Amino acid sequence: MFFDPMEVLLLCATTIISVFVSFKVILYKREASSATLWLVVIWLLPLLGPFLYYLLGINRVRRKASRLRGKMVRYRSDKNNIPRYDNADNLFQKTSISFHLLSIARSLGTITERSLLPHNQVAPLISGEECYPEMLKAINGAQHTIMLATYIFHSDGIGEQFIAALQKAVERGVLVKVLLDGVMAHLTRPSIIKALKSKNIPFALFNSPLVAKQIFVLNLRSHRKIMVVDGHIGFTGGLNINRDYWPSKPGQQVFHDTHFLLTGPIVSDLAEVFADEWQYTTGESLRGDMWFPVPDVTQGEVLARGIAAGPDERFDRLRCCYLAALNAAEQSVRIMSPYFIPDVTLIAALGDAALRQVVVDIFIPEKGNALLRWATFGQLRQILEYGARIWLCPPPFDHSKLMIVDGQWVLLGSGNWDERSLRLNFEFNIECYDFSLAAKMNALFENHLRSARQFTCADLDARSLASKLRDGLARLFALFL
Repeated sequence: MFFDPMEVLLLCATTIISVFVSFKVILYKREASSATLWLVVIWLLPLLGPFLYYLLGINRVRRKASRLRGKMVRYRSDKNNIPRYDNADNLFQKTSISFHLLSIARSLGTITERSLLPHNQVAPLISGEECYPEMLKAINGAQHTIMLATYIFHSDGIGEQFIAALQKAVERGVLVKVLLDGVMAHLTRPSIIKALKSKNIPFALFNSPLVAKQIFVLNLRSHRKIMVVDGHIGFTGGLNINRDYWPSKPGQQVFHDTHFLLTGPIVSDLAEVFADEWQYTTGESLRGDMWFPVPDVTQGEVLARGIAAGPDERFDRLRCCYLAALNAAEQSVRIMSPYFIPDVTLIAALGDAALRQVVVDIFIPEKGNALLRWATFGQLRQILEYGARIWLCPPPFDHSKLMIVDGQWVLLGSGNWDERSLRLNFEFNIECYDFSLAAKMNALFENHLRSARQFTCADLDARSLASKLRDGLARLFALFL
């Protein structure tokens, strides 16, 4: 039998490539089902299968994100004057927090490589009407430094007041640094870039798509909302500087959100995260007492820790945080998220909590982004069948991201319950241990209960076939929403 040498060579090359790529799949694909599917594709489609895996199967997100910072060392300010609780067991012996929450503190201490910090005050600011005046007051009172990072910064509406306040701060000698997400800054109209340039306000763009080396990391967005004034006053939460959250005339209905005013040692966690992002973006290091003064340890009673999450981290910090909290819960879990599309692991953890007789209440907006809402409805059955309760909150749209466990532990910040926050975005959250703060947040949930509508499996069954198919298809694309 005659064999064409070229055919033999092609067969050998194809086999070698398929074997090599198969090794990659077996070694690096975390999910067995995904690995099995790719092995089938690789061997059933010679050459094309390996090529498809190269294009679609390799998770380049974490690799690209890790390369962004290169060898940059994250900054940690001097907190030697702060009494620390590096050992979570000692922490809980010195407080009235229930000991069953110790597992959350241990887990987050490991994955964040940060200590819980005592003596903090955390004040909720409900809606832009409460928050924006406090932020402007802090800017107007700034004497030395202002750090401001935000995902969206509108130059009109409430943004005009922020730009004017920042300009005055610069004119009186305050060192101002404004960090914007590079994609959103270019998409915002009127242009926030032109507005800041015209007022000589120092700013930088995180992963601007106009920088050649960053054109391939468009998905890696900075979703963090952080402001630190004089190193002593901090703001963080879910609120952008957004015209949709500020009434342009009396009585106008606007979107809602929840932000927080912080004082105490926890403010240094906010400042450190900002300093890292600023150094990565501009190459400038923000150091010294002007940016990191000695924290005031006499004010509050909240124990808090910053959680900087992103695709460049060793752990999926936000997902690990949600899982640790759900696994520790014994009585109640309350979640509020504008975008609620949890993955299979989080759905299982929510279900496990409900099966343990933990009361799980999840609050989501009844109206909002259509595609995201369809994807949410496409997987609610899995959560409802476990016994968790879903509450649909009527307009106005609420952008708050909150979680409360057993009336003692509160998670606040920028992270949503979707793949973009869990896998792609750079987020910043804070975990807090405090009965009083949890009570205030529970009051917010109770207020929503007065107008919310419970959504059940019967409601899902009553939806039209077209709606069910649409929602199911949207769920398949949840990763890209």
